[in-house]
Amino acid sequence: MALVILGLGNDLLGDDGIGLLAADALRGCEGPEVAVRTSVQSGLYLLEHLQGFEDAIVVDSVAGDHPGTIRELRGADLAEMSVPSAHYVGLPEALGLARASGLSVPHRLRIFGVEIDIAQRIGSPPGSEVVAALPRLVAAVVTAAREWGYAVPDAPAPEVPAHA
Repeated sequence: MALVILGLGNDLLGDDGIGLLAADALRGCEGPEVAVRTSVQSGLYLLEHLQGFEDAIVVDSVAGDHPGTIRELRGADLAEMSVPSAHYVGLPEALGLARASGLSVPHRLRIFGVEIDIAQRIGSPPGSEVVAALPRLVAAVVTAAREWGYAVPDAPAPEVPAHA
């Protein structure tokens, strides 16, 4: 078994960096079967981080009405969509394309998304509601990894960045 925990986001956009913050907090969970990675990219670029793993937990932000609310999606919840070009490829389409091409990509997928306000300012720190979700987010990822049978230690308490 091999699990990748992939934190996504853009730390220049305050709340959008929550996936990166969670991944940093989860680095203590790495071991022979568990890798933690981060990326500021999306679409097909994510395949380089997912290839060779049987399972993946992706942590990212999602636009929503209740900043700090944690949402979970499982791979079966995601449907591939027809996209007009490679510029619009999302995670489901990227994984589908990889499988069709014979690449080894995760078959089990869980996504944790933290709701953020749609309006983000460049250079702003994460907001208080999103920062407050970080410990719960890290705990949810650890629990999900354990449910799949990975021996993941408790993550140390995440460093909570200053917020606006």
